[in-house]
Amino acid sequence: MFNISDNAFDTRSTWGTAIEQMHCPNPDALHLFDQSGYDLCPLEQEYAKVNMGEADFVRYRRAIAKPWIEADSVTGPHINHSYLFERKGYHGYALEQLGHWAEGNHLINKMTRLKSKWGIDISLDYVDDNRYNTMELFHFEWDDNNLDTVLQKKEEIENIIFTTDWQDFANYKLKNKDKWIELDFVGQSKWTTEHLNLPKERFKLVTWRD
Repeated sequence: MFNISDNAFDTRSTWGTAIEQMHCPNPDALHLFDQSGYDLCPLEQEYAKVNMGEADFVRYRRAIAKPWIEADSVTGPHINHSYLFERKGYHGYALEQLGHWAEGNHLINKMTRLKSKWGIDISLDYVDDNRYNTMELFHFEWDDNNLDTVLQKKEEIENIIFTTDWQDFANYKLKNKDKWIELDFVGQSKWTTEHLNLPKERFKLVTWRD
């Protein structure tokens, strides 16, 4: 039912290649800077292009995101989304370039202070054959600034995905619907992860270094 993609994290924590631009970027280049997630502002996207190629679109977002666990099911338990995320800091010529520009545009210090991080994000939804019961079956996000920690959590989640009978778990959730249906998104996710013996999700780590 489920398959793991061949994609892997980039083990580099920082990018060192500068971009070919002579003038200081204006404030719009830092528009909608994401201080706790993975969305790339316009200037980050330029560094992504020269250091790794075009960053992928994820829904309405622009981020370093690679498909992770995939499935072709369209009823019952199925994958809503599943990605490996990355956010990079800077070193070498790239950091020197940013530091020089930051003298004229202080917003660029948001990038010079970036702390790299990696993350996993997976969501399983459920719709039954009669189209009556619809719910998020399982959702888990985990971020860390240490790649080894994320890899350990990735392996743990993969084990759960491939060893759990998700139809049985869906039946269990439906029988206990009164215990979670009135909870908010975070509460519903917490109820589910606790019943799968998983720790609380960890995400939205602040990006900047001390």
